[in-house]
Amino acid sequence: MLGIVTCEPQSGAVCFEAKLEQVWQAIVLSRCARSFEMLISEFHCENFGKLEQKIKHIPWELYLSQEGELKTNATCEKSRLYHKGAVAERIKNNVNFGGKLNVKFKDDVCSIWLDLCGEPLYKRGERWVEDAPLQESLAASILLYADFARYEKLIDPMAGSGVFSLEAAKWCSNSVKLERDFDFMKMPAFREAAFNNFLQKAASPFAGKNIEILCSDKSEKAIKTIKHNAKDYLNNISISKMDFFSIEPAQNALLVINPPYGKRMAKEKNLCKEIAKKIEKDFSKCSAVILCPPWENMGENYLSLQIYNGGLKIHLKSYNVL
Repeated sequence: MLGIVTCEPQSGAVCFEAKLEQVWQAIVLSRCARSFEMLISEFHCENFGKLEQKIKHIPWELYLSQEGELKTNATCEKSRLYHKGAVAERIKNNVNFGGKLNVKFKDDVCSIWLDLCGEPLYKRGERWVEDAPLQESLAASILLYADFARYEKLIDPMAGSGVFSLEAAKWCSNSVKLERDFDFMKMPAFREAAFNNFLQKAASPFAGKNIEILCSDKSEKAIKTIKHNAKDYLNNISISKMDFFSIEPAQNALLVINPPYGKRMAKEKNLCKEIAKKIEKDFSKCSAVILCPPWENMGENYLSLQIYNGGLKIHLKSYNVL
């Protein structure tokens, strides 16, 4: 879609080569990525003298803003320069520009990356949250994993803050709305006119998909939160106060369920097993993905994938997901 052809998956990341304009567009359209970083320089380095020498020869004026503070984060692994605080300090003392740099030392090789986003990308903008909120990027990844766009309906019955419904509605929107600013807008090479032209013409990856989005929760407070968060998409999302176990049977739908777990699970004993019974009784011709604790066994009809939510290890149970 953006003309980015060569991508190389790595542990926790995807590396690719692209023009700057393509990267800006990918950042705006991406709903699953946490951040985008651009490699500025990479070199072998064993001491602070060489580090400072290399830093001084990088043309920072091509990448960083002449205004603002420089923020530097360093990591060191199996290298002679092992003190990440000292590495970050050397960078800050020798770079008189504003921006955010991630400096990574591994096996005595230093790579310097420019953060193009600023705040993590799961921060889309203002959002009210309920207990144990799910990050937007994780919700979007789960929807993509379940191939949500091939269903007639998306049922989000324990919606909480409505993140699944909202991500689906945004993905299917016919236009792209800029929800926040990004650090790449401060780069000297940023072309505002070209970027605005892209925003006017851009469509979401699943634009035009006619998916009925049914969003519900049994909590009145959650319903108010959902209506606030989805205020720009109320024509795309049907919101109702309802208990999951009262929902009518359906076909060709995808259920995305984020029930209470952790300390909240103590109030809802055997909840996951009851959810499984409801799915198999009323939604046997549908697909479902459920987030639940690792110790919950929902039965042989559910495949399990280990993921992390806010540092908490959980399982994504899938039912009829191909």
